[in-house]
This record gives sequence, C-alpha cells and structure tokens, in this order.
Amino acid sequence: MEKPLHVVTGAFGYSGRWVAHHLLQQDVRVRTLTNAVGRDDPFEGCVEVHGLDFTDMDRLVASLKGAEVLYNTYWVRYNKSGKRFAHATAVENTRILFEAARRAGVKRVVHFSVANPTKAPHWTYFEGKVEVERLLKTSGLSYAILRPTVLFGGERNVLINNIAWMLRRFPVFGVFGFGGYPIQPVHVEDVAEVAVAQGKLEENTVVDVAGPETFRYKNYIRLMVKALGLRRLILPMPPLAAWLFGRCLGVLLQDDVITRAEIKGLRQGLMASSSPPVGTRLFSEWIAEHGASFGERYQNDLKERVYADPKEPTDAGDV
Repeated sequence: MEKPLHVVTGAFGYSGRWVAHHLLQQDVRVRTLTNAVGRDDPFEGCVEVHGLDFTDMDRLVASLKGAEVLYNTYWVRYNKSGKRFAHATAVENTRILFEAARRAGVKRVVHFSVANPTKAPHWTYFEGKVEVERLLKTSGLSYAILRPTVLFGGERNVLINNIAWMLRRFPVFGVFGFGGYPIQPVHVEDVAEVAVAQGKLEENTVVDVAGPETFRYKNYIRLMVKALGLRRLILPMPPLAAWLFGRCLGVLLQDDVITRAEIKGLRQGLMASSSPPVGTRLFSEWIAEHGASFGERYQNDLKERVYADPKEPTDAGDV
C-alpha cells in the first residue's frame, strides 16, 4: 500500500524543516515546494523536492496532486518590493497556492499564521496575515490555522540568535520603551508537533501556539544575558531610537536587524497569547543549556535567501 503524501512549503527553512522531520517519523511520503537554492538538505534525500512557481498553476496543481495535507509556512518577513519581498504579493501568492490545493484535491491545509494578527491594524505584515486567514477560511478547504508566538530552538532562530549576538558584542542593550510587555516563546518542535497533530483532524480550527513560560521582555533579555555568562546594562530606549540603531547596524551587516512592525508587535504584547499554552518545552531550560555557544555568529537573513528564479521567496516568515 502506498504511503500517504504530505506536502510542506519551505522544508529547508525553519519551521517547515521541523514539520518535515516529524512527518518522516510518521512514515508518510514528504514533499517540499521551494525555490530556495544553496541550503543544506537535512533529510538525506528522503524529502521529494519540487519547484515552487506561483505563475504556473498547472505545475502547482501537479505538485499537490494526491496530497493528504499541505503544511503552508510560506510568508515574507520584509516589505521590500525592490528586493522581491512584498506582503501584498505574498498574499496573492498564497491565494494562488490555496486555489492550486483546492484544484488538486488536497484534503486539509495546516497554515502557519502569527499570534494576534487582528490586534495590529494598519501594519502590512499583520494585515496580510489576516487576509490570508480569510482566504483560507473561504476557500472550501478543510483547515487548521496555527498562530505561533516567537519561535526558539532548532536551527535558524534568526531573531533570538541575533539578539544573543548583539548581547555578546555590546556592553549596553536597549529595550524598546521600558520593556514591561510580555513575550511567550514557543519551541519550534512544539509548533511542528501541533501542526502534525492538526493535520490528522477534519474540523476547521484556529489554534494559538505558545510556550509554557511568559516573561516581561526586559526579564527575557536578562535571562539570556545570564545564560550567556555575561554582565550587561539593560536600558530603556525610545522605540524610534532603538529602530534607528538597528537600521545603522543593518547597513553595516547588509541586513534588516529589526523591523518597525516587529517592534510595535512586541510593545503591544502580541508575542504572547491569552489562550492556555500548548507548548511544553521551557525557554529558560533551553537557553540555560545552549547559552554558552548561542549567538556566536550573526545570521544574515537577507543574504541567506537565494532563489532559483525571480519569484517570491518561499522559506520566509516563521515568526
């Protein structure tokens, strides 16, 4: 009997990689849709690789034909149309992907959104997330929408890794405002396990995916400082000044260190959930175990995104 087929967008990325890992343990066929090039294959050829071209509906449908579940991690973190990153384009591409899934007869879609998307009006990142959720809900497909907070663990935890990198290199670290807003990190494997479990269900669901610990942001930074074995001065900073510092640092690094939407999301407490936590892995234990070596190398998110064709990227937006 042929194994059931599950498809993951961006399995060489961050959250998609862990979804694929957990699916392979379930004894199913796993296929990824991607146009990223130059990334390592952690699956040793066990995951089928198909190209992702949003301009070719027939090819998309063929790549999804026979799939039991589509796990969609596709999104873009940035809004840079000149560099082929644009939230409005990502929305349209996702609409095309959902239509291809419907035509291919995909039985269920597990879609990765973001925590509290409706609480951030007029920010294109969150507006796009809300619109994509609406598109899925009205598509006629069986769906699960996952709303994770901020991810940690695994590989490519870009935001947290780069915070640790800065803590290692600067004696003073500025938090946005007074740093009293909540953050509730969730381990990427917890998110992957929830995704795979939701793929087995039939009813339509929207699930907040958050970890078991909630910190004030300034205490979260202090915990990281302690785990790294450092002594650092943690100072409140006007959000605009912090963003401008990030912009200047980004010029030197040729990257976007932090976006204004991410700062606003943090300060409004959007990286925490009011729902009961579904994650079980503790950030405090994880950072204590990995702190000695964590953040030694800056992860340049923009430079690492290399694509085979001039199409929108597929492995972005895991926060």
